[in-house]
Amino acid sequence: MKSRQRHAATHTPRLYLSRRAKVWIYAALGLTWGSGVLWLILHYFFTRQGEFGDEPPALQHPLLVLHGACAFAMLWLAGWLWNAHVQPWWSSQRRRGSGVVLIALGAVLIVSGWLLYYAGGDDVRRWTSVVHWGIGLAFAVPLLVHALRAGRYRRQAEMPRVHRKP
Repeated sequence: MKSRQRHAATHTPRLYLSRRAKVWIYAALGLTWGSGVLWLILHYFFTRQGEFGDEPPALQHPLLVLHGACAFAMLWLAGWLWNAHVQPWWSSQRRRGSGVVLIALGAVLIVSGWLLYYAGGDDVRRWTSVVHWGIGLAFAVPLLVHALRAGRYRRQAEMPRVHRKP
């Protein structure tokens, strides 16, 4: 136990995510986002008229199950990401704005996803659904901005000091 405490006290957090961490995070995000987009397309554009009214396409339910499973994976990764990436960077002013936007949007997605799963009533589900998929679709833009800016900051940090701008 003492060696763990000593290691935790002397360990300097890694500011940049490893390639493996990025692969897991982007894979989970991509699957979550992609399954949500495909579900939306099927739900709004491919319903068919059946004997008893509108019928959903056969893939709609499996996509929703995949989306939910990926969302649970993202919750776990978000907790890990908070410790491994957000906290070490918090004291820096760099990219804090785009990080805060991602955290806020993620929080709204978590709450709205929970409401879609557990809240009753058609009115609540109707507006929650629109909020959830609207923010879910838009989430890709600030994530892309955050990731692209990270590459620029990383290259600047790796440059020799003589080439840096003051």
